[in-house]
Amino acid sequence: MQINDKTGNFSKEELQRLETFIRDELLSTEVELEWLRKIIIRNDGRSGYGGYWDIKVYFSTEDPNEIESVIAIIVLNFYVVEILPHSQRLERLMEILAHEYGHHWTLSYLIINQTIRDYFQDRLPEDYYTIRMLNPTEYAPDYSQEWHKCDKEVIAEDYRFLFAPSPHNNNHQMVEQHDLEPPCDTVRAYIENIPTLSPE
Repeated sequence: MQINDKTGNFSKEELQRLETFIRDELLSTEVELEWLRKIIIRNDGRSGYGGYWDIKVYFSTEDPNEIESVIAIIVLNFYVVEILPHSQRLERLMEILAHEYGHHWTLSYLIINQTIRDYFQDRLPEDYYTIRMLNPTEYAPDYSQEWHKCDKEVIAEDYRFLFAPSPHNNNHQMVEQHDLEPPCDTVRAYIENIPTLSPE
């Protein structure tokens, strides 16, 4: 995995800390780490996000339903940490990275296991809605009902809350700000076992 700091604000050791954070402190394996091609730190200004995850899916030319490979990136927006003292910037970026890696862990496996084909349009599996007690009329597969009502954002925040170390797992945004119940042990087991899920 490459870590590309386009802002020039972090040392080589600090950038290495981001990779160590994923490998040693988050729920991760070599499998989906290989799918994550690059982490990019850049100043995207007042864009409304602290970071984002994106993926390209490559299908087999012989079987259009068979996924041949995936390549993902995570972008971290330096703008949201710019006003912090230098000693706090990396810590805040690690919190954002934990959420974005939550997208990577959950959606990569759901795409490859063929339960989701278009993560902008397809809902998360019904099992997750059930154990997380999400009402499908209140939660959407996209941002049509606001950021905190997107099922992909809920599960990424669940991942951060459940699998990032303190203090990077503090303050689940949907729980603190929008009255969602904290994720339970069943949600933890579901996220942990996403790599083994079969297509619905």
